Amino acid sequence: MVSATTRTPITTTRSVNYWQWPASYVNGVAGTEAMIAALHPAVIRVGGYNNDTNMPNPFDDAAFDAAVAYARAMGAEPLIQVPLLADKDGQPPTAATAAAMVAYANATKGYGVKFFSVGNEPDLYPDSGLPGSAGQPAIPGFTPSAYCALIRPFVEAMKAADPSIQIVGPDLSYKYQAGNGSYDWLTPILTTCGDLFDVVSIHRYPFEAKQATLAAASADATKLASVLSSVRTILAGTGNAAKPLAVTEANVAYDATACVLDGSPGTVGSALWMASSLGTAIEQGLWTFAVWGIADANPYAFGLVDMPPAHTPRPAYYAYALFADHFGTTRIEVTSAPAGVAAYASRNDADDATEIIALNWTSSPAGLDVEISGLPHAPPTATFVLPPVSLGAFEIPDQGAAKAWVYGEVQRQTATGLVTLAAGAASTAGAGSADGGTDTAAGAGRVPGMGCAASDAAVMCNKIVLPSPAITTMGAMSGGALTFGAGSDAWGSFSFAGAGQTPPTATVTAGGDGLQIMGGFVAPVSAAGDFEGFGLYFSSASCIDASAFTGIAFDFSGDLGGCNLLLGVSFSADDSSTSDPTRGACMGTNAQCYGPSADVTASALAATPASPTIRVPFTSFSGGMPQSAADPSSVLSVQWALSAPLGSSDGGACSASFTVKNAAFY
Repeated sequence: MVSATTRTPITTTRSVNYWQWPASYVNGVAGTEAMIAALHPAVIRVGGYNNDTNMPNPFDDAAFDAAVAYARAMGAEPLIQVPLLADKDGQPPTAATAAAMVAYANATKGYGVKFFSVGNEPDLYPDSGLPGSAGQPAIPGFTPSAYCALIRPFVEAMKAADPSIQIVGPDLSYKYQAGNGSYDWLTPILTTCGDLFDVVSIHRYPFEAKQATLAAASADATKLASVLSSVRTILAGTGNAAKPLAVTEANVAYDATACVLDGSPGTVGSALWMASSLGTAIEQGLWTFAVWGIADANPYAFGLVDMPPAHTPRPAYYAYALFADHFGTTRIEVTSAPAGVAAYASRNDADDATEIIALNWTSSPAGLDVEISGLPHAPPTATFVLPPVSLGAFEIPDQGAAKAWVYGEVQRQTATGLVTLAAGAASTAGAGSADGGTDTAAGAGRVPGMGCAASDAAVMCNKIVLPSPAITTMGAMSGGALTFGAGSDAWGSFSFAGAGQTPPTATVTAGGDGLQIMGGFVAPVSAAGDFEGFGLYFSSASCIDASAFTGIAFDFSGDLGGCNLLLGVSFSADDSSTSDPTRGACMGTNAQCYGPSADVTASALAATPASPTIRVPFTSFSGGMPQSAADPSSVLSVQWALSAPLGSSDGGACSASFTVKNAAFY
């Protein structure tokens, strides 16, 4: 059901990242001009780690000229990144370096480049990105305030060279999680130097490669909308609400794996993810959404096309093509759709046809009767059948016959593009199913199941349902360790704290139904050290399937003493395989793998003896890595975390003493 009553002009553009251009990696960009021009990108972002370090090849004048020529060949605006880590001579960049790049572009060459950025993913500088050794810290101890102090003279010098340019940034990797302590760099950056940015930009890679399943990808549009809403609260809270918001780098996963899952880059599943992300970006009114990137080789397959000489378009290319060729200029509302089908609707420029992008995430054909209301004369219902795991476009004129196009597994297997889809309930045109990994060399993109062995599969913990929803019951202490429950349903305890801080302590309450937690922060509190907490982990080789429940509840009493309180939950996809090899499915360390949380400070302050219970639905948890939201079907631990009041006159010091009782799933 589509309603044309409410109409919103579409201002969001589609963009691409100029990758991979270095000759040392084999230039994959050259020769793709016509293919990428057909997608009508608005911006070609020329940036990333390699441009920030000028490695393996320097982004010198010749490379600059080639990038601008590429962008202009397709009518797109280049977005040029100036480096913060190493200039083209391998030296530390300066404000003069940045100003010289602007002057070269717009004074010497007369290119009229409108958009520039400074550095790439500065939130990774403290941990990774050293030129020549990307796994080492680029700038140890780097902070948001250090970033602002570093780039201010750069931007001032750049705008002195050409006052008309616009600055896009800060291009954060993932630390834009509102209220999440050291994982929120965006708030302090915009508070301190938000005046430097004309467009606020972030990057988004929601999954680790081994978690890029079709099921996870299908749920990500809702998470993307939530992330963007959260980021906009940061913009509003820092006085930057009027500035455009952009996602200047994005893909379904941030790393590569030889084992191809059904949502991995290069699969039809990744094309559905790309289409749902583009549709969500339009709904959210982003300035632009930019895929990483143009071309690269397997096993990465991030690029829209494969490497030369064939430059075969991968499935995600056709997600862009559908929006380029079959989506209008005015957004209208999809008021209902069948389960497993997502749709995005528009009116064309002439306002005489409705154009719809539809995604079938299911493994069965999806029969769709498309009804459009809100027009002076409603067109007849149009009926189509989308093949399993496919994306399509419907064009329904106000008068005349409807048309449709589709891309699915059959097209991937045969390396063909969009095909027409005949109308009618009996049509199976374009139908096909996944080939189970047998089509190893032919076709486009990558085949789900290719390269996988039992040892390669993502860790799936054994899921059990607890006999009782209670968590804090039968509490006991042995030395400094707390336990709850008994036998196969027991919970153990753990504590943690950021750099320079002491972990909280806890004791079991007299009735054994809770714990008394004492903790706090000693000033000065750094952004990197702004966390501590006490938690309970399910002491088993299995994980808890709590999907029958809504969330987690507990009774609160006590004093937070100016600290903030968050409830956290960890589950298999966000648990480190390094520390928990039998249950953790995140291939990284605890610094790279962590569960989401929910800020419950306001609820705790409002709790009274008569009404002490705080209920936190699973849907309110966010900020996990690599999966942002909670997965209640594989719960491993629950934790109560404190964060400091950063920016307060006492340097963030606070002291909390509170009691948690009757913690349980509800």
